[in-house]
Amino acid sequence: MPDLTPAQVRTLAVHAQGLHGPDTFRHTPAEVLDALGCIQIDTINVVRRSHELVMLARGVSSEAARAFASHQDKATFFEYWSHAAAFTPIGLWPLFAFRRRRIATRGWQGPDVDQQACADVRTAAFERGQVTISDLGGMTGAGWDRSSPHKWAAEWLWAIGELVCVRRQGWKRVYEPAEQALPEHLRMADLDDGTCLQRLIQIALRNLAVATTEDVADYFRLPAPQVLMHLEQMPEVQRVSVDGWPDDTWAHSNVLEHQRDVDEARITPLSPFDSLIWTRPRMRRLFGVEYLLEAYKPAAKRECGYFGMPVLAGDRLIGRVALRTNRKKAVIEGFQSIDASWTPAVDTAAETAAAWADATLTPEPS
Repeated sequence: MPDLTPAQVRTLAVHAQGLHGPDTFRHTPAEVLDALGCIQIDTINVVRRSHELVMLARGVSSEAARAFASHQDKATFFEYWSHAAAFTPIGLWPLFAFRRRRIATRGWQGPDVDQQACADVRTAAFERGQVTISDLGGMTGAGWDRSSPHKWAAEWLWAIGELVCVRRQGWKRVYEPAEQALPEHLRMADLDDGTCLQRLIQIALRNLAVATTEDVADYFRLPAPQVLMHLEQMPEVQRVSVDGWPDDTWAHSNVLEHQRDVDEARITPLSPFDSLIWTRPRMRRLFGVEYLLEAYKPAAKRECGYFGMPVLAGDRLIGRVALRTNRKKAVIEGFQSIDASWTPAVDTAAETAAAWADATLTPEPS
């Protein structure tokens, strides 16, 4: 069993995520998405949409990141429950058949679905080709309580694969019939559950470099017992020993064959939903910190701010910064560094985040 130091694992993990290393991911949104396997989506937009921040951190241009979700070209992604709600490369559609089948047969955690509403949504989608919730009559209520029978019908048909979302419009899902939006070879692929899980495990481990069973399972929200069974049987995967990590820690053999380096001078603010850090126990094992998103805490209880962006310097997390942007101006709402020596690096990250928001960083009013 190979022995790895925590510092080696940290470097391997940052490199595998396409951060602060050689240009392994290139610089288009589709290339970054293909490399990562999925990019989590979130509605918060105080700096940029979270998926845009993930792309910007890996060298995608501001314009390309902004246009990605609303493209009108050939589909390069589909939106699905891969890691929470996430953009996922279109080529991985067959690998989530296991999840679509499970929802279709066992149900889901959402509300009861009205069958007449399903029939209405199905008919509208096939007749128009594309529909949004607004096209289906919109919703009633406010905030998180906004809902309608047609909304949940569309969500259900999307969850079981009758409808797909391969683009957004004004940040609303655009629902399309799968048979119209997806290439036939993807729709007709018939993979059993075991094959789906094995291939997703391979993608997850490639992007994690070194990971526990729970880390691997969380990447695509797979059942941990089945993930462990597959890892134990995969000849290209081996157990590794890392000081302070659980016994069930794994690496792909290829990861251990080459020395990986990162640029220690690079400083990058990260979305709190970035796949490098979205598993909080893994964040603590890798970086010795555990930053929680505070957007849903009362303001008085926040340690950093509404949208605290962790700051990656080389292969270390050295603090975080929370910005508020409005009318081309950005204000630092909160600021943390692990010690005073890293304060200039966090300042640099704040400037980068403000530039991504096309805003000028200004002092907070006294």
